[in-house]
Amino acid sequence: MSREPGADSWGVVVGSLPENISVRNITDGTVSYIFHQTHEPLFRQEDGQNFTSRVLLGWSRNIDCTEYKFCPDTSLKFDEEIAFSAEFLNSFIGGVTQKITPDFTVVLEGGCSIVRFPEGRPGYLSFLTRYDNAPSVEIKGVAYGLGFFYVSTVTNNEIELSRKIPESRGYNRVRIYAYQGEKDQNLRNRGISDFNRLSSFQQPAWIKGSYLSFDNIELRVASLAINHPDVNFRRVIYNCIDVDEFRRAIIPARKEFYDVQTLLPVGVPGAKGGLPRQTCSVPGRFAGRKIVLANERADNSEQLREYVKKFNTKTGLMMSVKQYKPGSLDAELLNSGKPRDYDIAFIVTANSSPDQEGFFAFYSGKVRVIDHIPEKILRGYGILDSEVDPEKKKAMAEELADRFRDDALALPLYQTFARLYYPPGIKNLAVGRGFAEIPDIGDLRW
Repeated sequence: MSREPGADSWGVVVGSLPENISVRNITDGTVSYIFHQTHEPLFRQEDGQNFTSRVLLGWSRNIDCTEYKFCPDTSLKFDEEIAFSAEFLNSFIGGVTQKITPDFTVVLEGGCSIVRFPEGRPGYLSFLTRYDNAPSVEIKGVAYGLGFFYVSTVTNNEIELSRKIPESRGYNRVRIYAYQGEKDQNLRNRGISDFNRLSSFQQPAWIKGSYLSFDNIELRVASLAINHPDVNFRRVIYNCIDVDEFRRAIIPARKEFYDVQTLLPVGVPGAKGGLPRQTCSVPGRFAGRKIVLANERADNSEQLREYVKKFNTKTGLMMSVKQYKPGSLDAELLNSGKPRDYDIAFIVTANSSPDQEGFFAFYSGKVRVIDHIPEKILRGYGILDSEVDPEKKKAMAEELADRFRDDALALPLYQTFARLYYPPGIKNLAVGRGFAEIPDIGDLRW
């Protein structure tokens, strides 16, 4: 099969490019997309039940889940100089297991790592399917993994990934571009393969007739982050912003919404469908109190103006809109070096697997979008992040979601669903495995 020059390049347009590509920044959607191409976790669980590995030649566990054995494929490399050796795996598995407990031993025997726990750890393999727990090395500030690709070029406008071993019937480069607004030249570029990182109303119309499409309920929740030091005032904001009215004003192009009660999307253990419970009451001491809404969208000015007018009349509060340039709000949201100058902001949290902790990370992880997090929530998040038992995690996630509600730190607006578009001619496109809408580009073949 002959190809045009450049046809082995997969192009994708994303909302913005990250400042750095490291595991510390994996909650960023673009970094997560990159990690799915450059990294490979020790295990996959694509059917939701069975574990497989692309980086281990063999593995085993005993019946009570107290002992695990991992034997690496030492032919794999992170780059030309750093190999996936038995010694590397032994050191790596010791470090990553420390995230969940200090109470374990790891030894290297016969080229394999053996991990032993004093008590059963039935969720340990699930923990090792997470991309933030994938084998990784950092070289000059960029993360390298055991995936098919590595980061070869980083500029202000583009990130390029190159394939480690070229494939004659697959993609050998991934080119990632930042969205430049409705006049973006890439929206007319028929060589772009993936516009799915953009909202449906940002995507070019021509893909609907030219590309294959798949309907997909995503593991993404749109919420209103509430950034105010006074918990009582946060509760007023939480209860008085009508969910349906606000989401139709902030995203006027979206006509249908999938309701969720908490920060956990349906499909994740512990999630609850339906709208959040709200009862609006404004104490007299809050009359005239200001609320600053951060907004970077350019298509909702009229709708927000009408919503704000109605809200202020109804509540006696003084909401106003602080307008940001498209693509500029992310830097403000994720800037932990200074206090933010907004009280509420529309954000979308996502995770490519049904692990609950990922949906709380933007609020209580190392990089978060609000300044005022109670210590009890930070502790709860830390415990959840280190737990591997599925039933315990479900109970912890439900409790943490309730704490977010009670402390009014985020108002869930809706769970996203989308129609995904991909170029025709790909023989083995599999989207949605393990709830992930990110394609494994290295696997794709003509």
